[in-house]
Amino acid sequence: MFQMMNEARIGVGFGAAVIGYRGYMHSLEYAKDRLQGRKASEKNPESPQVPIIDHADVRRMLLAQKAYSEGGLALCLYGARLMDEQHTHPDEQKRTEAGKLLDLLTPVIKAWPSEYGPKANDLAIQVYGGAGYTREYPVEQCWRDNRLNPIHEGTNGIQALDLLGRKIWQDQSHGLQLLMQEMQVDLQAATTERCQQWALSLSETLQQAVKVTQSLGKSLMGGEVDKTLANASCYLHLFGHIIVSWMWLRQANAAANALASANSDSERNFYQGKLQTAQYFFHWELPTVAQDLVLLRNQDDTCLNMKADWF
Repeated sequence: MFQMMNEARIGVGFGAAVIGYRGYMHSLEYAKDRLQGRKASEKNPESPQVPIIDHADVRRMLLAQKAYSEGGLALCLYGARLMDEQHTHPDEQKRTEAGKLLDLLTPVIKAWPSEYGPKANDLAIQVYGGAGYTREYPVEQCWRDNRLNPIHEGTNGIQALDLLGRKIWQDQSHGLQLLMQEMQVDLQAATTERCQQWALSLSETLQQAVKVTQSLGKSLMGGEVDKTLANASCYLHLFGHIIVSWMWLRQANAAANALASANSDSERNFYQGKLQTAQYFFHWELPTVAQDLVLLRNQDDTCLNMKADWF
């Protein structure tokens, strides 16, 4: 039963990432074709209008979509690999380790893409402008279809409780230890200056997250269950962003190594796009976990202590 549910949850994550990617591709094509306005530095009102992809804010929205959807896909594919290795790896120990990693990451594989896939679709609608809100264009359906994914197969709030209340501590946190070992391989594999800087940022955030996790574990052991789990969604956001940052570091390491031997402009553009999107995630997304760390470190009780009669 639980194996079936876990596989379904991974499927939900995949679906959310793919729908997010579909909206991204539609909005990317539209942004390249739609002429509107001029660059801010262009003062001549008679100069030709430019494709909206030339505007930095549109590129921001496209970058966010690319970061969310491709980061989510990388996470889901990593989970799919673990699922295969759990059953097919010739080494029994590796099969066991893959199973423990998959158990730990399943709430994140379900919840993170289903949280950020719809956000990508929301940005796709924004790229289209008012046209994106109508059924004449495909992106509004992407959002409607994707909005179910944070709800079914266990709401994302339930996934957060499962992660912080159970999965982190399962088997004396062996899964978490295995995850840290896996991440260290890629942190140490960074060779270019950019990738090394991103690896350093991720490593520093990871160290803070470990300390917070240890503190939360002590609170749970001390019987403060309600207070500790009240901010489980913050923990899921923190944990998920760290994992997807890791996914982007893996992609960046691969892209940096492949870029040197790229033989065509299309290959170089592909790898440069991966590196620039990784930069977006490390500069714009990973820093957002700072507030999660503060709330979790202080075990903020704002939501817990709100009374039903006060709403």
